[in-house]
Amino acid sequence: MALEKTTTRSVVIRALLGDLLIAVSKYIAAIFSGSAAILAEAIHSTSDTVNQFLLLLGYNLSSKKDASKFPFGRGREQFFWSFVVAILVFGISGVLTFVEGVIKLTTTYRITDPTYAYLVLAFSFAVDGYVLLISTRIFISRYRRQGYQDAFSFMKDFRDPVLLTALIEDTAALAGVVTAFLGISLSLITRNNVYDASSSIVIGIIMMTSGVYLSKKSKDLLIGEGISATDQKKIEAILNSNRSVNKILDIKAIYQGPEKVLLAMDLNFKDGMSTGEIERAIDEIEQSIKSSVPFVERIYVEAEERSSDSKQTD
Repeated sequence: MALEKTTTRSVVIRALLGDLLIAVSKYIAAIFSGSAAILAEAIHSTSDTVNQFLLLLGYNLSSKKDASKFPFGRGREQFFWSFVVAILVFGISGVLTFVEGVIKLTTTYRITDPTYAYLVLAFSFAVDGYVLLISTRIFISRYRRQGYQDAFSFMKDFRDPVLLTALIEDTAALAGVVTAFLGISLSLITRNNVYDASSSIVIGIIMMTSGVYLSKKSKDLLIGEGISATDQKKIEAILNSNRSVNKILDIKAIYQGPEKVLLAMDLNFKDGMSTGEIERAIDEIEQSIKSSVPFVERIYVEAEERSSDSKQTD
């Protein structure tokens, strides 16, 4: 798991450096070509650069320890900064790009030299494709490790906003590059810049759609989203198979960070069990749960014998 965290951080750093270089090159290409699509892509890459910086900031802050002020750690920093990024993608970059396309539709202009634009688009496709390949490999690795049967269910249950944002943004970046290429090419072939301007609008829509999706995922985690139904069933199966547990009274689990879950359980144990037997049963349950659901970091058990009011917290 530590290797995956390091790799996720390296994906963000590579994306940050790549997006910064791409943004500069796109602005230069936009000046020389006069293309609205390339300018839209420059705004897109600028947004991605700022976003990757904020994701990296959230990632680094989440690893800081301050037990007196944040007793359960600062893992939710990643949820907050991912939400900020999603708002920026939708509210600023997406809207600006969309408006730029609308303005260009009502403006007479021409693409002067598409050479720079095509070179920059090819470079962008290569860089964004490389970063997307790395983040996709991590995504697939987790998909296989957690035993999901279909990618849709895993995407729904995915709780790492840093990797998810990198994945969505790079996918949107590639879609934007292809859209810009088609818009420029069609405008050159038909000598009608409506296609170039329209591609800017499409890129804006892609960005706004990505922002809405990412903001929904991050917002749910910020306000305390619980574990998935799949993981809930795994935990219930472990408890039901334990001979010491008479009844599951309550289970609550909440994400304190990506792959960092706090689990609290109220369990009714068999009659006649001693304190020592209950302690051993709790230890066994904890080991089984952490083995089956490895990102459960802390487990608190309120143990209750049916015939008494004795309680124990672990």
